[in-house]
Amino acid sequence: MAYLEGLAPFGVKRAVLTGLDGLVIEALGRGAPSAEVLAAELASLVRHMAPLAEALGGEVRRFTLATEDQEVLAVRVGGYVLGAVIERGMDRKAIGNELSRIALRLSEL
Repeated sequence: MAYLEGLAPFGVKRAVLTGLDGLVIEALGRGAPSAEVLAAELASLVRHMAPLAEALGGEVRRFTLATEDQEVLAVRVGGYVLGAVIERGMDRKAIGNELSRIALRLSEL
């Protein structure tokens, strides 16, 4: 089942669906970073942020990483992480909403 296809109309540079093991389940787009690198790093970030989230009384659900030109929007649902690399200035709210919609579909499995 293709989960990430709904992100294509937004012009997302790269998107991945990964497990907490960091292996790519599904990928969209091209360019740097590779899908494999993005998946591995997103899973690693979720694992490393877990102690802080637990100290705050919860678990990692979503996070954003920004550089000068790009952003990574990420959503965790269960044992999965969805992430999208976008150019600064893109409609991050719409892309975030689409990531949340995909997460909802995953949670229903």
